[in-house]
Amino acid sequence: MPDLNPAPVIVAKVLQRLAERPFEPFVLVRSNRSRREVATPDPCTVQHFSRRINVDHDDGSFVTINALHLAPIELLPKPAA
Repeated sequence: MPDLNPAPVIVAKVLQRLAERPFEPFVLVRSNRSRREVATPDPCTVQHFSRRINVDHDDGSFVTINALHLAPIELLPKPAA
């Protein structure tokens, strides 16, 4: 029977975005419509086993997001040249 859990696919997409070079900033949109910007790959880590994504903030706080609560990843608009 196939695995119908979308979390592995979402985690793979986040990992792909973090590994891209040049890095393109993106936004993680949660199911409750809250948004977490990932401007650089450094503050974002992925826990493979638990399928959670951590985003650290400059003030030392962080948010942990369960992959099942993520909507599609949105790219941040590129600054006008």
